Amino acid sequence: MRFLHACSPLRSLPIAFLACVAGCTANPFLAGYKGERMAPVAEARVVQEAPAADAATELGRSTFQATNGTHFGDAEAIEAAKDVGADLVKWEVKQLDREQWVENDPVYERRASGRGQFASYIPIPGSRERWAFTARYWRSVTASPGQAASPKAAEPATPVPAPAPGAG
Repeated sequence: MRFLHACSPLRSLPIAFLACVAGCTANPFLAGYKGERMAPVAEARVVQEAPAADAATELGRSTFQATNGTHFGDAEAIEAAKDVGADLVKWEVKQLDREQWVENDPVYERRASGRGQFASYIPIPGSRERWAFTARYWRSVTASPGQAASPKAAEPATPVPAPAPGAG
């Protein structure tokens, strides 16, 4: 029987697959958002510097961590900004310490009758990079709301009977 450390890439592969099947479209900038939400905007853009206080109102921030193999950037930040009602977003990423683990790989296994299973293991080290993302969202005084789809009138679940002749 093979022992895998909880942080092993082999052990986390099924979890990553299920997460992707369940919703690879989940935007981590939105998942970590804390702040005010306003009507969505049609256009948003990334800025390099925070806008002047009289030109925009800060709505909120988002923070999250990711590991190597995950790539997030302007597209995800802009989509999150539009969703929370911000037309300006400034995001940055900072590398954290490497995450390290040791996986014990069996090099010899033997089953002894009546005694159980015996094995010799060799430690195999592994590591991956970790990244911290931070984003700030502003709504400028010139921002215009997005084109929201107009909701249709809900159809009744049960048909309404026509009025009886002569009733009224």
